[in-house]
Amino acid sequence: MYCELMERATVEPTGTYLAHDAGRLAGVPGDRIGQWARWGHIRASISDGDPHVYAFADVAEALAVHLLLEAGFTLKLVRRAVERLGGATAYPLTTGGLHVVDHRLAVERGEVLEDVFNAHGVLPLNGRLSALELLRRGGWAAQAIGELDVVAVDPAVLGGRPHLRGRRVPVEDVAGAEDAGRELGLDAREVEVARRWWAAAEALARG
Repeated sequence: MYCELMERATVEPTGTYLAHDAGRLAGVPGDRIGQWARWGHIRASISDGDPHVYAFADVAEALAVHLLLEAGFTLKLVRRAVERLGGATAYPLTTGGLHVVDHRLAVERGEVLEDVFNAHGVLPLNGRLSALELLRRGGWAAQAIGELDVVAVDPAVLGGRPHLRGRRVPVEDVAGAEDAGRELGLDAREVEVARRWWAAAEALARG
């Protein structure tokens, strides 16, 4: 069993996020996003000045780092993997078909997986979980509350803000509305999941 951290895909350049917003989606405090950028695990590709401004692809990279840490890898190993795969500017964790197989880090090479740290180690390719898809379905908080079909994140919609799937309604607006069902024309489940997602995401971003 292995987890593919990011599908091989071209990530849209639209959507911008400050550290707190990126952390809300990646499931970590905003200051940790800044640390990962300074250490070279991810980058702030919109602006690396003060404040850092992150693109959708940068947030996807942060989510990949979080998934690697949850899989038992250390930040030192994550950094080594980034260097082996081409450096942070190439988005190696989001474009290389990266997987975790039996606590080993592997990258897609044609129809097989190759150990990142051992070029001779070939592993089977079967089944996948894409963290890029997880980000599009609400990021870490959506996984945490077990609801992956209500919240969406699309860099081309509402500037990349988390919103209700199929609607141009930001989750933040739902969480802040006294009667979101009536005011925004939403059903009870949309309101309930949106509010749970927002509460979980805010808690994760605060640490």
